[in-house]
Amino acid sequence: MNGNQLKDKIILLVNTGSIKKRFILQRMKKLELKIIILNKEKNWASLYADYWISADTYNHNEALEAIRVFLANNPTVKIDGAITFWEDDIPLLGKICKEFKLVGNSLEASINTRDKFKMQEIFKSCGQPHIKERLLKSSSDLETAIKEISFPAVIKPLYGCDSEFVVYVANEEEARDAYHYVLKNCTPDYNPIFKYNKNLFVYQEFIEGHEFSLECYCQHGVPHVVGIHEKTAMDLPFFMETGDYIPPRINTEQKAELIRATEGALIVLGVKDSLAHVEIKLTKTGPKIIEVASRMGGDYSHKNIEQVHGVDLIKTGCEIAIGANTEAKPSESKKYVMGKFFIPKTSGVI
Repeated sequence: MNGNQLKDKIILLVNTGSIKKRFILQRMKKLELKIIILNKEKNWASLYADYWISADTYNHNEALEAIRVFLANNPTVKIDGAITFWEDDIPLLGKICKEFKLVGNSLEASINTRDKFKMQEIFKSCGQPHIKERLLKSSSDLETAIKEISFPAVIKPLYGCDSEFVVYVANEEEARDAYHYVLKNCTPDYNPIFKYNKNLFVYQEFIEGHEFSLECYCQHGVPHVVGIHEKTAMDLPFFMETGDYIPPRINTEQKAELIRATEGALIVLGVKDSLAHVEIKLTKTGPKIIEVASRMGGDYSHKNIEQVHGVDLIKTGCEIAIGANTEAKPSESKKYVMGKFFIPKTSGVI
């Protein structure tokens, strides 16, 4: 055992995220890390920061320059690693790791796990199971997609998160209405992450099958699956999470299929040194990857993986970021957890 490899290491946290991410910073401080926070303005997270760099993380040039200035003004401070737990900032993290020679994924791999269209095209070119799709730049692209891919289908932002503006469509009228709806509403005013979207959307065939998410980490290019969530059914036409089971209610062979597909996807996308969250469906013809993210899964993923399999993903992610060999190894299921989201059908007061 290496003990606490993180004690007194200085880690750059890119974007605090919302206050629901407070548990991450609390855990990082308990691991005795020194934290530099890169964020547009000081907020609730300042309580946990040893240093603060103010910069707009959606403006990559500004953010990189702010780090340069900080280091020039603080010559005794050496950044040991950088990490983000926020989907928006995966490409910026890739740029930071490259410029400041830190351990992490390449910018190319970062884009591969953010660009929903490119992701499936890579799977296709590498002979992996993939989803039929077409990039939507205009209404004429939509008409072509309808003819080529047909229904049922899904329209989603090229760059997005939390299934926002991901819509199921069953016919031409629904497809045209949905495309008009996302064009009008999927904007940076709704969520800053859509600054990257630039009115580009993806039309994909809808994949039938039971959905799972695999929580992983990659180090030195080797993927490791540390736990599997089985998702409960979503209420179409939207794709809001409704709940999960962990461990999943599947047999050993099905579990092995999911792990093989996930490991293959992470390798071909170039994910080498980070946490990862992979959404996948078990279909009649085998597993199909829906999306891959090169960061920790959201909501209660961290807590569930720690409770059920004994792996602390925050600790593991930070160890990877500073270049320390992680010893994270999932144990057999210690307990069973079922999570359920409370999603009322109508608005009201509780």
